[in-house]
Amino acid sequence: MTSKEGIYTYTIDAYLSDFRGKATLPMLGGFMLQAATRHAEERNFGYSFMSSQQRAWVLMRMSIELSEYPNNDTSIKLHTWVSDINKLFSERCFAFEDQDGNYIGYARSMWASIDLETRHPTNILDLERMTELKSDKVCPIPGAVKIPFLKDGESAASFTVKYSDIDINKHLNSMKYIEHFIDIFPIEMFQEKEIKTFEMNYLAEGQYGTTLDILKKETELDTSVLEMKHNDKTICLARVTWQ
Repeated sequence: MTSKEGIYTYTIDAYLSDFRGKATLPMLGGFMLQAATRHAEERNFGYSFMSSQQRAWVLMRMSIELSEYPNNDTSIKLHTWVSDINKLFSERCFAFEDQDGNYIGYARSMWASIDLETRHPTNILDLERMTELKSDKVCPIPGAVKIPFLKDGESAASFTVKYSDIDINKHLNSMKYIEHFIDIFPIEMFQEKEIKTFEMNYLAEGQYGTTLDILKKETELDTSVLEMKHNDKTICLARVTWQ
């Protein structure tokens, strides 16, 4: 019987590390997406199966909490499992284990199933045997929650979605949201602190060729809420907490 939990090993490559010689948040987020994809494919609920049903998995929310960032030329084990399933959403959790066997972080993510033609949500419980994937394994961090819209954020940056930003659907790649968000912070922040918690709500798809604006507001000490917009439409929200 296939285990409900998937465990995958990744190496922290030098060419993807930051100036401190540590893994970046987008790198770790990319590993999460790779692990989620492999876990789903191995259990016949991945891209291939969903495409055959004219459906696709869409990432809606994500929360990552790290106590430490792994160093260059080390390896990590990424554990992933499905912790909850209902009609509209499936929750997937992750645990980061360093090469010494220490757990250095956890993550939670919320996924929806959409119809490829209408782009509307579909009933996840219609997928036979999907509920069999649910695991009782505990994730010790809070679930990904709704982030409030900014009312009076200040302009922090703007960019146009280009070739290197887009995914197979010609939309802004999930990890590119993270890259553009954390790039608004000066390098001195990364010299003095690290991002402890990164939360994200995906609300709409960033389209190729559009210009997106990033607004920022510090809501409390070491915590900022960021909002990505196209004209008056909010594309994505994030909350960043430093330590």
